[in-house]
Amino acid sequence: MRVFILEDDSLQSLRLQQILASITDEVIVQSFKKPEQLLAHVSQPAKDNIYLLDIEIGKDLYSGFETSLLLRSIDNLGTIIFVTTHSEFMRKTYEYRVAALDFIDKFQTDMEIRQRLLSDFRLIKERQALSVQTKMIDLESENDFLRLPISDIYFFETIDDFTKRKLSLYTKSQHLIVKGNLKLVEAKSERFMRVHRSFVANIDNVIKLDRKKRQLYFNDNTYCLVSRSKLAKLREILQTKFIED
Repeated sequence: MRVFILEDDSLQSLRLQQILASITDEVIVQSFKKPEQLLAHVSQPAKDNIYLLDIEIGKDLYSGFETSLLLRSIDNLGTIIFVTTHSEFMRKTYEYRVAALDFIDKFQTDMEIRQRLLSDFRLIKERQALSVQTKMIDLESENDFLRLPISDIYFFETIDDFTKRKLSLYTKSQHLIVKGNLKLVEAKSERFMRVHRSFVANIDNVIKLDRKKRQLYFNDNTYCLVSRSKLAKLREILQTKFIED
């Protein structure tokens, strides 16, 4: 996880960093005194990003709230936690609609703040695990709208027809014909990868990469082809998941 602290008081920033260090050494912590410095370091959504925001920065009483809105426009996956002396503003977080996870009062002891953050981190991990298990994809067949678990999908394959808008979909339990193209399908999940001009594969379900035959296996009998140019990248991604042939 990466934790970004927005706090203009150096002592309070150091306090938070020490509390975080006592919780785990598996986080990368960066601290900023100004909102624009923080925003310059956030470039894309990431579910592992955690933002600890003070509400009052300098003389701006609502700076933390305003920063949270800008953060949400960049990162709609990260977690926002307000850490402030202004506990009277707790209800105001709902007005900004930034889906903050928690509101922690600085007047609490270090141990109390540590326990709150521990609980928050556990909840974040539980939500991430639940999201992975239940994430769905919406597709359309000739006559129906489909909602399928991404975890069930093996790969998509182009179909040679004059419309160029149909795909063969291979899952753990069925073979379907769906509407769409590989470019649009690949963008639907970070687990999908274009491995060949005719195939998009769900990397999570791969069990073997045969580099000699350039085949990507999902079970003993189900595989798709891999282009020569994708072999090196695939090997790097998958080398911790299985042994190649």
